[in-house]
Amino acid sequence: MKKYINILASTLLCLFLFTNCEVEDDENPAFESTDVPRIFGWSTANTYTTDIEDSLLLNLQVSPADGATYKWIIDGEEVSNELQLKYLFPEAKNYTVKFEATRNGVTNSRQAEVIVIKPFVPKAYSKKMVGFITEGGTIDDINFANLTHLVISSAVVGEVAGQASLVDTTFQNLNIPLIIKAAHNAGVYVLLDVTGNMTNLNGGGLYADYGFFNVIADPAKREMAIATVMKFAANNDFDGINIFLNNTSEGFLDPIKVEAFFRAIPAALPTGPNGKFFYTASVPGGWTTSVLAPIAKIPEIDWVNLQPYRYEDLAPTAHSPYWGSTDLVATWVGFGLPKEKIVLGFPAFGLHYNMPKDGTQVTWGNLWQYSTYESFRSILQRDAAAHTKNLVAVDNGIYYDGHPVIEQKAQLVKDQGLGGMMMWSLEGDTKDQSKSLLKAANTALGN
Repeated sequence: MKKYINILASTLLCLFLFTNCEVEDDENPAFESTDVPRIFGWSTANTYTTDIEDSLLLNLQVSPADGATYKWIIDGEEVSNELQLKYLFPEAKNYTVKFEATRNGVTNSRQAEVIVIKPFVPKAYSKKMVGFITEGGTIDDINFANLTHLVISSAVVGEVAGQASLVDTTFQNLNIPLIIKAAHNAGVYVLLDVTGNMTNLNGGGLYADYGFFNVIADPAKREMAIATVMKFAANNDFDGINIFLNNTSEGFLDPIKVEAFFRAIPAALPTGPNGKFFYTASVPGGWTTSVLAPIAKIPEIDWVNLQPYRYEDLAPTAHSPYWGSTDLVATWVGFGLPKEKIVLGFPAFGLHYNMPKDGTQVTWGNLWQYSTYESFRSILQRDAAAHTKNLVAVDNGIYYDGHPVIEQKAQLVKDQGLGGMMMWSLEGDTKDQSKSLLKAANTALGN
C-alpha cells in the first residue's frame, strides 16, 4: 500500500512542478517575402447585404500584414486603400465588391456580390406572373424582372420515423434570406410552397405517397403542422404560403378532411413583412381534381394555381395541351372559383416518349419506362430553335410548351379575365432571354 501511495505522491508532485514552471513564449512565425497574404473574415457565401441607409462595414484581417497594401474595388472603381471598408452605396441594386491585398508584389483577392436593400415597393403589373423555384435551383435561375410573385418550394409535410417535426424546412441549395431580400429589392413578393414529397423536375407528387394527407387528417397533427409552417414563414420574412396537397390520386383523400385543413389555415396566418400575407393553393388537373373543389369556396384564398400539365397517355401526345387549360379553367369556374382568382400554369419541362420497338405492349403499369420528363433548358440543347415550336422530333417526340402555345395561353388569360400565369419551375427555363419561357409569358400578359 505504501508503494502505491508513494507513486501517487510522486506523480502529483511532478504535475505540480510542471504546471507551475515558467514556459518561454513561442517566437512569432517568420514569413518569406514571397508568401501570399492570407485574408480572414470574408463571407464564405461571397454575398453581403446592407440597407440603402446603412454603410457596408467589412472588418478583415490579413497575414502576413507587414508591408502589405490594400485596395477596395466596387463595380470596377477603386474606392479605398484601407484594410477595413466603410462604404455607403448611392442606390439600391446589386454591386460587385473586390478586395485585394498585396505584399512584396504578391497579391491575394476576394470578390463578392453586395445586395443593397431598399424599402419594399411591389411592382406594378397587368397580370400576375408567378414563378416557382425548387431546391434544385439557385438565385441565379431567378429572373426577378419577369416575376411579380416568387414561390420557393418546398416545406415538406409528412411523418418520418424518428423525426419529431411534421414539416421539413431544409432547403439545401437555396439561401432563403438572400433570395427574399433580392426579391423584395425587385418589388417581388415571395411565398413559401407547402407540399408533400414530390419530384422537383415536374412538380408531381410521388406515387402513392400520402404523407401530407395523413398529417392533416389528424386534427392535432394538423394544428402542429400549420403552426410550424407559419413560424418558419414569419421568421424568414415570407409574404405568404402556397399549399399544394400534391397527391390526390386514386380517390384516397377524404374531401371533408381536406376542406377542414384549408379552412383551418386563415386563423393562423401572420401579418407578413409588407402588410400583406398571401394564402394561395396549387391544384393538379385530371380526374382527381374534384377532391380539392372546396378550395374554391374559401374566401381567404387569394388565388389558385392551376396545373393543366403532366397529362400522360399510352400513345405519344402533348402533356400540356391547350384544351387542358380551357377545360381546367372551366372546371374551377364551375366549382365557384372567381375567374380573377385563377392563375393558369404552364411547364418549363417536356415529356419525352421513347416507345418500345420490340412489340412490348404499353400499359399504365409500364408507361413510366417509355416516357420521361426533361427540362426546357435540356430540350434547347437538343434543338436551339425549340422555343419556336411545341414538339421536337426525337424518338417518338418531346412535347412541351414553346412560345407559340404560351402566347396562346396568355391570350386565354386576358380574354377570360383570369388572374395571371404561373410557371413550374424557374430552374428548368433558359437564361437566354430571347428564348426564355418566363419572359415570353410575362411579355404576352402585357406586364
